Order: sequence, then structure tokens, then C-alpha cells
Amino acid sequence: MKEKRSMVQELEEQYGDDGTLDMELTMQYLLHVSLHNMFSVEDVVEEDHIYLPAWEAVLRPEIAQMDERGIVLHFYLDVPKWGKSFFECCVGMGNTPKTSLGMAVGSFLFSFMQGLNQMESGEEMDMVTTEFAGKIHKFSVFGSNIVGMGNQPGADYDVYWNILKEEIVKRLGNQKICFVKIYGAKMGDDITGECRIDDIKSEELSQMVARSVSEWDIEGFASQKQFFFIRQAEETTLPNPYLGHEGEQLLKERVITAAKIFRDCQSEEDYDTMSARMAEALGDTTLAAECEMFLPEMCAENAFQESTYSETVDIQWQNGSGCKTVYKNQLADYYPIWNMLFSAFSEGVFGEDTNELYRKYIEYSSIGHALSQALEKESELSDIRLSALIFSATDDFILR
Repeated sequence: MKEKRSMVQELEEQYGDDGTLDMELTMQYLLHVSLHNMFSVEDVVEEDHIYLPAWEAVLRPEIAQMDERGIVLHFYLDVPKWGKSFFECCVGMGNTPKTSLGMAVGSFLFSFMQGLNQMESGEEMDMVTTEFAGKIHKFSVFGSNIVGMGNQPGADYDVYWNILKEEIVKRLGNQKICFVKIYGAKMGDDITGECRIDDIKSEELSQMVARSVSEWDIEGFASQKQFFFIRQAEETTLPNPYLGHEGEQLLKERVITAAKIFRDCQSEEDYDTMSARMAEALGDTTLAAECEMFLPEMCAENAFQESTYSETVDIQWQNGSGCKTVYKNQLADYYPIWNMLFSAFSEGVFGEDTNELYRKYIEYSSIGHALSQALEKESELSDIRLSALIFSATDDFILR
């Protein structure tokens, strides 16, 4: 224990009363002084991350940006037993590097981590019951403190939950854990409102936050941030083979396989038999259909980010049993396969074929066709709002 205290004291002395812009020293100070022993459970500093044994979790902080005016920290929290990885970005602005760092770390500890502590301690703020794909799902809702900067307006603990509850609940499917981030800021007529579900921005919910922020009666700058952690009851949680590290690796391998099958299609016969070949290769009929339906649209949406896209998709079963509108957030595989595809792209998995595959997906997509037609009419990408796409699914496709 004496050696540990000595190391901390040495770091504090090196870091100084005002702090420093030395990246390596700041990172060591962040790990060993700013974060260590600041959690509700025991933590151990291990090289470039912190391990939380009680949660079997790894917290990896990164300094994304740092200068005389402030600091931007990225926090990556991986909790395999929850089948979840979390991301949070915190900004600190102060007169010294040390003040900036303290503000950013405080924002993380007293909002994000405090909300997780609420969840682990079982101090729920609400309970909701939903229906998805013919199954009942029960969730407990846990809210963090509202933290902010500047001349903040008064706010009740559950103000944002009351505003957004109905719309958030619509976006729940079979998630084991879902986390929601609320951020609002105002300075004069400049209004910012953002709501992210599992780190995916919802334009519809963000507009609701912005409308609430516009009603603040303040002078100067003010901002507020809050998190909701929504955990499903074990008795209603359906199995998901793609959770945890092994599940994610399996999903990635299957997405890559699906992409290669699409890449290799050359003839009309190749495309006609693609669905069956993909289902056999992946060993998961539903995932194969999702890769075939969604991956082209994901590439197009990524390529044309200026346009606005629907938060829902329509699934039309070929047997005539009807059409179902679902939020992309509700689908267990939608955003995970997006992440796996672009992770494979960035890692160069497809080698020299990477750009060609990306282009081929865009040309194959409905979004690509729709935007091409709109651009021919001299429309601006930023003015285009696309309605929900309709996908045709075989009888054995299962919503999950």
C-alpha cells in the first residue's frame, strides 16, 4: 500500500497544481488519480485500463483531444456478462488543464457511472411492459443524475423521462440492456437537443429534447445531460447468440461471409440463388435475410449521411401474412451487423475488393437508387428525407 501511495504522490507532483498538456502524463494521472477508487465498487488499474471485478468490466479511457481550452475524453466500458459495450464522450472546459480534466471526469462519474450504480443497486425510477414480435418484455428503468454546465434551469429528476418515455418504449425490443443519453444546451437562440439510444442518434427524439430546451428561461450558456439504463427482466429476455465477445466474433464472421457471397455475385443466376446460399453458409436463416436486406442500405446511408432516413423499416412477409413496421433499434441484429460490416471494412478484411464491394452495395441499394433519382432533379442531399423502406421476407424470417 505504501508503494501505491508513493506512486500517486509522484504523479500528483509531476502533474502539478494546474496540470499539463503532456498526453502520456495526463493519461497516467487520469487512470491512477482521477478515476482510481472513484467507483462504487473496487477497481484495479491495469496498464491502459481499469478493471472492475464485481462487474467483470473493463473501462478504457482515451484522450480524444486536449489543449489549453479544454479536453475531450472517450470512455469505453465493456461488460461481457451484460452482453453490452458502452461508449460515452465527456468534455471539460476550464482555466487550466487540471480543471478541464476534473470537469470531464466529474461529468462521467456523476452521470454515466452514477446511473449504472443505480441499476446495479436496483433503485429503479420506473417499470414498463412492452410487446415485440408477439412476445411480452418487462423492463426496469434507472436514471442518472442530471448534470450540466453554466446557468442551468431547475429540473426534476424524471423530467426527460416523462417527456420521452412513450417514444423510448416504442423502440424497445428484446434488448438485455438499453442505454439512452440525453443532452441539451442553450445559448441565446442557439439550441441543441440530442437523444441517443445505444449511441445511435434518434432525430425524432432529439427534436423533442430541443423543444424542451428552447423553453429554458436562462441567461448565458447552459447544458444538461442525463442517462437512462433500461434492463429487461430475466424471465422475459429471449436468448441472443450474438452477445458477448464470442457472440460478437461469430456475428462478425457471418457478416463477412455474407458480404463475400454478395461480392462474388456476377450473373442473374448468382443473385437468384444468393438467399439460399447465404442461409446455408451462415447457418442462420434470419441473419442471412437481414444481411441481404440491410447491408446494401447501410452502405448507402453511410455514404450519403447528409440525407435523413426513417428510424423504422417495414417487413412484408411473402406468404401474405401481413406487413410489420419496426424500429431499427428494436431489431437485435440491425446495428450490430452495421458495426461488424464497417469494422471489417476498416480492418481491410476484403483487401483490394473493399472499395468495389462498398460501391457495389450502394448501387444495389434502394436508397442509392432513390437518391440518384432525386439528385437528377437537382435536389440537395440535405433536403432529402426518405420514408421507411419495405423489405420482402420469406415465411421463415423471424423478428428478433
